[in-house]
Amino acid sequence: MIDRLARYVAIPSVSRAEGPLADAITADLAAAGLTVQRRGHNLWCTVGDRPRPRLLLNSHLDTVPPGQGWSHDPWQPRLHDGCLSGLGANDAKGCVVALLEAFLRLHADLRAGRPLGGTLVLALTAEEEISGQGLGVVLPQLQPLDAALVGEPTGLVPMTAQRGLLVVRGRARGRTAHPANTPPDTADNAIMAAARDLLALRDFDWGPTHPLLGRCHAHVTRIDGGVANNVIPDVCEFTLDIRTTPCETHAALLARLRSALRSELSVHSDRLVPVETPADAPLVQAVRRALPDAAPAGSPTMSDMVFLTGVPAVKLGPGQSARSHTPDEYLLERELLAGADAYERIARAFFGGAAESAAAQLNTAEARP
Repeated sequence: MIDRLARYVAIPSVSRAEGPLADAITADLAAAGLTVQRRGHNLWCTVGDRPRPRLLLNSHLDTVPPGQGWSHDPWQPRLHDGCLSGLGANDAKGCVVALLEAFLRLHADLRAGRPLGGTLVLALTAEEEISGQGLGVVLPQLQPLDAALVGEPTGLVPMTAQRGLLVVRGRARGRTAHPANTPPDTADNAIMAAARDLLALRDFDWGPTHPLLGRCHAHVTRIDGGVANNVIPDVCEFTLDIRTTPCETHAALLARLRSALRSELSVHSDRLVPVETPADAPLVQAVRRALPDAAPAGSPTMSDMVFLTGVPAVKLGPGQSARSHTPDEYLLERELLAGADAYERIARAFFGGAAESAAAQLNTAEARP
């Protein structure tokens, strides 16, 4: 697995340029006797012995561009003392390799005549880092889905809830005037109007506390106003980056913000909604059986889990989120091995639990007079 990870890391796959990596993985899957489907830089294949339940194994092929501060070529992986460093090693090619390994193990078991009890769908998709032409585009072709494991570096902590993102643009209005002729207490200054609204956000009620994610929170990330040094501005615009929770819809939160602020507010982006999988969902229960020491948690970061609304999903994988998008990003070999084992155990527990549930329902039905 570590050799495969090194090979994949050595293939540059910045968002929108994942084609060569998708080609390499397609060849690896074909060599194992699997039929691969493609759309753009997205690829998927299925194995199974029963049509349902269907469990999706998903991670992304793309990386962010390399930043400054690398001690070596980001696309020339370095392996030392069980630590592999390279762009994407942690986010998320380690998850890709671990999911692929688990998928191939279960495929080998099926070929050897050992039952699975359902269908596995492996989908390795593109443009996750830019929320582009990836999982959301091919998801209809993967359906029906009964559950999904999303491979992201979580330290194998199962993330059953994920924050959403609401980006709001504000526009405060004033009236142009000459600063020399206008006392500050009578000026209709758009920048001051925006400042009053932004300061008011400190006391805004951001809603209830989510048990796994905490409260919704926001940051002012951009502000722009004024046309000249000697003109009182009539317009000031700002941007709010709001990280939401499942406790409140984006529409409801925006309505409360509009009531609290004087600035005009408009939505720049609201499609990345928060998601949550209930604790009693069969997949969460399978994760708890497979990883009894791993308690479900909430994830502050975004992932393709956002596209799985309506499909019970858990985000989980080898590596640590704090290493993502950093110089000398790395993954430990023991983390990679543990990741593949975890994915395999979860899949077996999920399909085994589905079989047990079906048997229990059958026994209940037969016991009725």
